[in-house]
Amino acid sequence: MKKILIVNNNMKVGGVQKSLYNLLWETDGEFDVTLCLFKKTGEYADKLPSSVKVVEARGAFRYLGISQGECKGADIIKRGFLAALCRVFGRKKTLSWMRYFQPTLDEKYDCAISFLHNGRPKAFYGGTQDFVLDCVNADKKVAFLHGDYRNCGADNPENNSDMTRFDLIAACSDGCRRAFESVLTHLKDKCITVRNFHRFDEICSMADEEPVTYDQNYVNIVMVARLSHEKGIDRALYALKSAIDLGIAARLHIVGGGGERSSLVTLAEGLNISDSVFFYGEQANPYRYMKNADMLLLCSYHEAAPMVIDEARCLGVPILTTETTSSYDMVTDMECGWVCENTQSALTDTFIRVISDKDGLESVKGRLKSKSADNSVALEQFRSLL
Repeated sequence: MKKILIVNNNMKVGGVQKSLYNLLWETDGEFDVTLCLFKKTGEYADKLPSSVKVVEARGAFRYLGISQGECKGADIIKRGFLAALCRVFGRKKTLSWMRYFQPTLDEKYDCAISFLHNGRPKAFYGGTQDFVLDCVNADKKVAFLHGDYRNCGADNPENNSDMTRFDLIAACSDGCRRAFESVLTHLKDKCITVRNFHRFDEICSMADEEPVTYDQNYVNIVMVARLSHEKGIDRALYALKSAIDLGIAARLHIVGGGGERSSLVTLAEGLNISDSVFFYGEQANPYRYMKNADMLLLCSYHEAAPMVIDEARCLGVPILTTETTSSYDMVTDMECGWVCENTQSALTDTFIRVISDKDGLESVKGRLKSKSADNSVALEQFRSLL
């Protein structure tokens, strides 16, 4: 049985953590897995398989696993000091100093995996790549990519140099892999795809827990996203306004929290569409909102491989998304919806065309519900990586 170490910052609710959580359950018992968390915190931390050994970073790296607001006592000063150093001297230099207070892990592993990629050079974020490279003894070292390397701030000389030190780079989609290879062409032979894992049975079960029933006199569109600028939620409001002005009865249901909620509510009021837009905030069970929706909408300016696309697909919900790194791989190739150019005008035109065609929506729904969803491809890719 192969001995594997996986390193991540924490197990809070987020796309990277959810993918890791799903991977651990899908491979439960197949490998001897140790999960090293910078801080054992987050909603998924106490829901892991019993076969997974969990250890915490014992040194200064633990501060990369928590936010400043979560710190108490002396940790407030310590983490704040490290974050300040990072802003002045950069993450690489700061982590090199933190390394003095972080002992190398005692055991040797067949494979060590950094599950979280680094970001911008002066952001106090990431660090799992540095930890795997410098604090772990393993025969093979792997860096996972869960973002568009060109647009997430990762493309810089320090990160690029670190990537050359890994034996393999595993991207979460073919699109993310191609984006990485377009930047670091000389590492193409090291780069593979390992898709995100999902707990499809759990998704379907949760969707059946008091599913939301929508008014069938309207086309009901759901969005499940963080309310932040890069998600382009405001573009959905403008598209909805145009549709309503044409006499199309449509409603937009937005699941998610974030800093832009108040400005989006104000925008909906200014567009005079407040009666057609519903904000539900962050939900522990977003699937009950997705199950009976006519369509899932994504309006992001840039994305890696959104897990919500595969989640909607398994629930039989058609998808309309702007063109991003993995949109064609995940939507067009899987025949589960539509991809439009990443502009407001293209989004609005496609949005109106799609929701005006009830038969087209029903056709996609029927096709999706006739197919089953599983992790067989992702599992084979992960096994091949090892």
